[in-house]
Amino acid sequence: MTTLYAFPPTRSNRAQWALEELGLPYDSHIVNLEGGEQNASEHLSRHPLGVVPVLETGQYRLFESVAIVMQLIDENPGLGLAPEPGTPERAQYYQWCVYAPAEMDCRLMEYFDNKLRPLYAMRPPGRQYNLEAAEQGKYQFSLRANAVSKVLEKQDYILGDVFSGADIAVGHSCFMAKLMGLIGEYPVLEAYYDRLNQRPAHRKVYGVAGG
Repeated sequence: MTTLYAFPPTRSNRAQWALEELGLPYDSHIVNLEGGEQNASEHLSRHPLGVVPVLETGQYRLFESVAIVMQLIDENPGLGLAPEPGTPERAQYYQWCVYAPAEMDCRLMEYFDNKLRPLYAMRPPGRQYNLEAAEQGKYQFSLRANAVSKVLEKQDYILGDVFSGADIAVGHSCFMAKLMGLIGEYPVLEAYYDRLNQRPAHRKVYGVAGG
């Protein structure tokens, strides 16, 4: 049985969304990050950084949320969540799947870690917070959000008219932005996320309001 080690709301939601879109059977094991379970040797053996998600199957163990999304979709090509390998459309798919964690998530986390995390109980002791860094993260996210918005101005999904794994990757970044109160600054992105929130798989993972 496939097991997803998760803790919502984190990037483990992205991996779970892919599992639900694909209709795959799996067990979900919640790693209690607030209780420190991520620091136990058992979990560190799964993920060297002690975070989530981790996907375990009978054949492999995989971490990094978008890697999980892409692998699961490749294992189920008949469901049409990715273009054919070697095509120009596949190149765009790779680009946007990588763009979400590499460009969007990290800027959002820079904002969160330096402005919003102090409001939550889950904060490292002695951590120094930098409001200038928070504003820089917000600004850098704006550049990346505007770039995605330009793509979505004339089409419903990242690759055109058809939903794909790239939308799972970017859509979770939009969820993070919504959770942080930022997505309202980008109406095209907000409308896109509202479309994603109509999908049953998305609602099952994120809830009806999607954040």
